Order: sequence, then structure tokens, then C-alpha cells
Amino acid sequence: MSTIFTATAQLLGWSLCFVLTTIATLAFYRVYLHPLAGIPGPKLAAVSNVWLARWVVKGRVRELTKWLHQTYGPVVRVGPGEVWVCGVGGFKEIYVATALNKPASVNQWKLGLVWPDTLDLLSEFDGKRYRLQRRLIGPVYTASNVKRFEGAVDGVLAAAVARLKVIEGCGGGAGTVDLKEWMHIIAVECLGAVVLGWSPGYIKSGSDGGTSKQSYMGWKRKSLFGLFPAVTKVSLFDSGMGKRVGKRLGRFWADAWGVTFATPKGFKPFFTPVYQKVSKRITAALAPSQSAKAKVKKNKSLEVKEDLLTDLIQLHLSRPDEFTDNYLRRMAVTNFGAGHETLCATLTSVLAMIGSHAEVEARCFAEISSCLQGGPYKRRYDLEDVTKLRYTQAAIKEAQRLWPVIGMSLSRTVPEDGCVIGGYAIPAGTTLGCSPLGLHAFNEDVFGVDGLEYRPERWLIEDLERLRAMERNNLIWGGGGRTCPGRYLAEMIVFKVVTALLAEFQVEVVEMPEEGNMECYFMAMMSGVVVRLRERSR
Repeated sequence: MSTIFTATAQLLGWSLCFVLTTIATLAFYRVYLHPLAGIPGPKLAAVSNVWLARWVVKGRVRELTKWLHQTYGPVVRVGPGEVWVCGVGGFKEIYVATALNKPASVNQWKLGLVWPDTLDLLSEFDGKRYRLQRRLIGPVYTASNVKRFEGAVDGVLAAAVARLKVIEGCGGGAGTVDLKEWMHIIAVECLGAVVLGWSPGYIKSGSDGGTSKQSYMGWKRKSLFGLFPAVTKVSLFDSGMGKRVGKRLGRFWADAWGVTFATPKGFKPFFTPVYQKVSKRITAALAPSQSAKAKVKKNKSLEVKEDLLTDLIQLHLSRPDEFTDNYLRRMAVTNFGAGHETLCATLTSVLAMIGSHAEVEARCFAEISSCLQGGPYKRRYDLEDVTKLRYTQAAIKEAQRLWPVIGMSLSRTVPEDGCVIGGYAIPAGTTLGCSPLGLHAFNEDVFGVDGLEYRPERWLIEDLERLRAMERNNLIWGGGGRTCPGRYLAEMIVFKVVTALLAEFQVEVVEMPEEGNMECYFMAMMSGVVVRLRERSR
């Protein structure tokens, strides 16, 4: 028995020695012999993605971005095979590869993914298919077409302003509100009105039902799993023993990193009714029989409306073979999936930045007041006013520059021929990306040496070449062939919400957490900001 015990102990010792030797050898190779070894960056980052993951799960990616570029310069190695850059030539094309859909299948031996032909504009890997999808939906999201829905946004803002004025304490000028929650309320209500002619009831209840917090926690999980592709692929196995193994591994990995979370009490999701209403509307619009059409007439919720979904349905009816039924249903819901958090993050940062700089807030109000049409809430702020409100637009753009909604790198894979960035040879297969904050804050040749300061005047200079350079190197709406398809709709909502709230209320930030206490992941939002809204008429 003692002989067996001794042999077992020796075997375990040898196994442990082999594992430790392998790890040490791999670490030495990655730090000193790897093709990326000459690129500056933390040594531990070169060994494993665990180093970057620890920053991510703590929600400190903004702090990390600043520290990396201030410490190591414009080209930094952040993982064994990943490099972040800022201000070094920029990118002609930004390729975003964050999958929102599960793959149709996973090759359990090669860990290869097979993606379905569905409309997912954020994560579509097929360039030809992506360009077709963009061309198809392009006319629906032009500036001239989305302008038709200004009235829907005006209706939401009238209700929001009225509700904010009667919130306990707010009407007397001393009330405070959680800025992020209310910007999420307004964002979802605007999207509901524009896309479906519908309200989730958030303004009436004065709460978003915990959806903003719950959704943001989802980004914590996604940001972590994205750093470990093999774990993510195994967790997506969808058949037989692989499915059970993948499910257990995914749960274990999430528990180990602390990215599991429970649904809060009083949770009121808006996606469930969105799916239901989209499905009913589309089914009714495509109903072939007279009996089905008669049924539609009896149901007022299914009547033809003047909203964005109507435009998408008409697009399908005119080009059914290209803009398929599946594309139609996906795009209708994508308006909410892609818009509710990005709009919330943008509106929160804009009002937080303006409200925390009294001189900026006063100047914006003075400019907005000159364009008001009518009395209290007969007031309207049309898109035509955008050319008159130069300072307000600059204040909005500067907040977006300093607090972009994407907190991590917008990455792509280096092609077969490799590339050279900042004098460093980047081999094929490397994940190469640029954090929007890194580009906006540390690109001194474009944005100046004060890139970390909030200064709207930056966008009011007379140097047209410099202005074009700032626009060209601005990743607020993505870059290259991957710009946001809903940009004009988002700009319309942001412009109207900001001008309406600044016209009706003096916005004063009374609580602004330290940046290190605002958790930011791939999606970055300002959280914990409390504002006092003082009614202008008082």
C-alpha cells in the first residue's frame, strides 16, 4: 500500500512539475519571444488575458485606458495577442465583432462557429451581407425620414417634463433625481413612440423597473466572456454531452469571476411587450386572408400607424426576397436593443457634463432661449434649430467625445499581410483595436494637449482643417464602414431631449462619484450621478 501511495505521490509531483514548467515556458515565450514582445505594455498582460479581465470585472476600463496610454504611449500590448492604439494614423475601417446572437451551431471539435443569416448589424462577420443590409435599411434611417417622427418625440418630452415637475420635491425646486434612470426612461419612451407608437409606462410610473441596472450588468458578463473565446465557444455547445459540459463551464466561469446576478424585485422589462407588439403588427400586416384582415380591424393595437415599424414593413413588402421576414422582425427589435443603452449613456453624460459646468449650462440656456417657439410646453425645438445652436451642439459633442458609450477597444483582426502601426510590425491574426476614449483623449495632434478636459469651445474654432481632423478621428458613431446606421435617429432624439430639458429646468449636478467608482465595461455609462432640477418658470 505504501508503495502505491509513493508512486501516486511521485506521479502527482511530476504532473505538477510538468504543468508549472509548461506555464513558465509559455509565459517566457509570450513576454520575450512572441512577435508582439517588442510592443510596450504590462508584462502580466502579455502572459494571459486574466490580467485584463481583472480590470474588466471591476468596471475600471476607463481608468485602465488612461493609465495604459499615459504610461506606455500610443501603442500598448494589453493581452497575449491584443494591441490597443490611439492617435497613430487611426483606422480607415473599424470592425466591431461583438456577437449579440448565439451561433446557429458550434463545431465541438474545432470550436468553429456557424452564424445564422440574420440581421445583426453590430456583429455581422460577412462583409458582403453587411453591406447589403445597410443598403436595404438606409432609406428608412435617413435624416429626412426620421425627421417625420419629431412629433412623437415632442409628445414624450411633454409628458416627461410634466412628470418631472410634479415629482415630490422637484416642483418646488429642491428635488433630486437619479440622472441615469431618468435618461433611460426618456430613451425607452422615445424609442417606443418612434418605432411602435407605444409607451412602456415608464414616465407615468417614474421608474424604468430596474431595466437599466439589469441590462448594464449583462455587459459586465459579456465583456468578461469576450476575453476568453474558447470558454465562450464551449459554453455555446448546443447538442449532446457538449451542451451539458458547455452549460456547466459557462456557469462555473461566471461564478468564478463574480458576474452572476439575480433579477431585482419589481423588475419590469420592456423587451417582452416590444417582441409581442412587433410580432402582432408584422403578422397582421402580412396576413394573406380577408378573415385575418378583418381580425386586425377589430384590434386597435394592430391598426396601421405612422411609425418606423410601418416603414420597415413597407420595405419588406417591396423587397421581400432581400429584406426578408426574419430581417424585418430583427430590425424592428434592434431599434430598442441597439438604442436604449446607447441613448441613455449619451444623454446621461451630456447632461452630467453640462450640469457640472455652470458657465456651460448658462450659455446653453441663453442660446436655447433664443430659439424657443411658443410658451411653456408649447415650446418646440425643431431640427432646423440645430444650425442656430452652435454652442449647445458643441457642448453635446464634447460630452460624447469625453464619455463615449464604448469603453473598451473597437477591435478587428489583422489580415494575412499584417500591418505596421507606430513603427511596430503587427503580425496577422493579432487583435488590433482602439479605445474611443484613448483616441479622443490622447491624440494630441488632433484634439490638443487638454484632451481630458471638458471644453465645448474645442468645436467652435475657425480652423476648418482641424475641425475636419477631429470629426475624422471621432469614434462617437463608430468609424469607417461600421458607423451607426441609426445615427440620425439618435441625433434627433439627443438634440431634442437636451434642448427641452435645459429649456424647462436648470440642471445642477449635486452628486458626481469619482470616475473610478463608476463601473464601465465594453458599454460605458456614468452611474450614480444625482441632479437637482429647478423649474425655470420659478
